[in-house]
Amino acid sequence: MTTPTESAEPTSPPPALPAPAAPRRRRGLALLLLLIVVAAVAAAAFWVWQQQQRLVKDNARHEELIGRLSRNLARLESEAKAMDTRQADLAAVMQRNSSEIAEFGRRIDEHDQVVGNLNEQVAGGRNRFVMASIENLLLLANDRLQIARDPASALVALLEADQRIAGMRDPRLFNVRQAIGEERAALLAVPQPDYAGAALALSSLSNRAAQLPLRARAPDHYESAMREPAAAVADRTRWERFKASVAQALRGMFTLRRNQGPAARLLAPQDEALVHRVLMLRLEAARVALLRGDTVSFRDACAGAGDWLRQHFRADDPAVQGALAELERLKPLELSPPLPEITRSLALLRAHMDVPAR
Repeated sequence: MTTPTESAEPTSPPPALPAPAAPRRRRGLALLLLLIVVAAVAAAAFWVWQQQQRLVKDNARHEELIGRLSRNLARLESEAKAMDTRQADLAAVMQRNSSEIAEFGRRIDEHDQVVGNLNEQVAGGRNRFVMASIENLLLLANDRLQIARDPASALVALLEADQRIAGMRDPRLFNVRQAIGEERAALLAVPQPDYAGAALALSSLSNRAAQLPLRARAPDHYESAMREPAAAVADRTRWERFKASVAQALRGMFTLRRNQGPAARLLAPQDEALVHRVLMLRLEAARVALLRGDTVSFRDACAGAGDWLRQHFRADDPAVQGALAELERLKPLELSPPLPEITRSLALLRAHMDVPAR
């Protein structure tokens, strides 16, 4: 017999349920997110702290620079004030020195005046005679320059006047010597044309004028330009020889040629002397203008002589070409260059002579 316990079918226990995994995974993710957030917050806090430290350092450096600039500015301001003070002191010193220099110059002038008065008292009338001779020399220099237009003679007179003033050893005449030196320099700068060379050149041209060949002259006799050989004449008949002789005679009397331009006027031998004489007169007029220093007349005479040469003489002849070249060389000469003014030294000397001795 079976017991009720044995007769009953055994019942199996209910299967065990698995542990819930989803909540545990969510807790892990939450923990991971929390760690990430904490790390990010920590990193952000660290970055903010670094920026604050950098700003603090920058502010400190800027404050240091500002302080340094302030100190430099203060030093520059003090130096500027010191320089202003120094400049004011220098200006005062310069003004004082200028006054002292002016006073020193005045004393030198007074000393020169005293020395001059002593020299005049000692020398007496001799100095007055020398001053009069110097005045005459300066007058002579002005006359030679303005009237005779002779810078060389004026230069000699100025040099003699300067030497006489130097022999007097009068310091009051220093300004006169200075003016004479300036006037001498101005005279030396005046261009000096070669009068002697130009006169010799014109004289040489005038002497050679009679030998220059003319462009055309009437021949003394005519000759045939063409002659036939004697053998050819012997082979012809009488009539042909007669015609040839007549033609030859006509060719000897008349010559036909082509001429470029107007034909040259024929001159008889007795008229050649007149043409040469006119040329010599034009050259003589140029020489007279040269001696007078008349630039306009000299150039006109040279141009007229050149035109006469081109009109009546052979242009292809070397002697004629040389004469034309010489006239072209002489034509630009400036016979009356501008002259300087040399009256200042004379005016200063007269002003000194008019001052009475003290």
